Amino acid sequence: MSLNRVTCCLKANPKRLINHVINTQKQFSSFKPLLIESKPLKRFYPPLINLYSTHITDVTGDKSEKTTPLSLIQKILNKVPFISVEKSRLSVLGYLLYESIADKIVYVDFFEEFNLPDTFYSWFVITELHVWMLMVRCMAEGDNGRFVRNHIVEAMWADVGQRVKKIGAVNPSATRAQVKELSEQFQAALIAYDEGLQSDDCVLAGAIWRRMYQRNEVDPENLELLIKYIRKHLRMLDNISKEELFSQKPISWELLHK
Repeated sequence: MSLNRVTCCLKANPKRLINHVINTQKQFSSFKPLLIESKPLKRFYPPLINLYSTHITDVTGDKSEKTTPLSLIQKILNKVPFISVEKSRLSVLGYLLYESIADKIVYVDFFEEFNLPDTFYSWFVITELHVWMLMVRCMAEGDNGRFVRNHIVEAMWADVGQRVKKIGAVNPSATRAQVKELSEQFQAALIAYDEGLQSDDCVLAGAIWRRMYQRNEVDPENLELLIKYIRKHLRMLDNISKEELFSQKPISWELLHK
């Protein structure tokens, strides 16, 4: 309703405008269960309109000064929740950073370089390792960094969900169980990698051996090469400024021989 129309209605039929405001309030009430579940959105509740007076009662029960029907509409419109543009941009950034892993890494070359089998598990642990490196970098940027980190992980699990549907359509229940197991292993891997990062190369190599090679026999040169790869890219990420990290530019992941 335009301002001119509101003014005309106010002059011609104030009661009609009050009814319009009440109807607007009823429309908002349909969203009440959603707002109750999401605590941060509670502040967006529209004011409660007393049907027997022109006073406004807020959610705490306090009454404001008597106001006009025009200000009632304005107050309701001011309570409508709007999506944060910055949060939306950071959410997209999380997905783009994940795509710099899933779409830019040549997994076949990685399998050959580090003597890993060409399996879904190998794909996942390689992806997991790079997600962890991005998480380490993002955590240095406070609340916004943590927000981006969460969306990187969210993008990873969305990708995993799509991939397991293609390879596990015959037995969906078994596939769900495997994804749940991967999720638990992912949490443990993050702790092990963090410990290795804060300790030395021997501790990090132990975490890599247990996670990526599943405690199987491995050439020590492969472990050493993988540690060099990790340290190289952690330094690269550390040298990226906050502005560069949040500029939605893809991250470059290059094998050591290139």
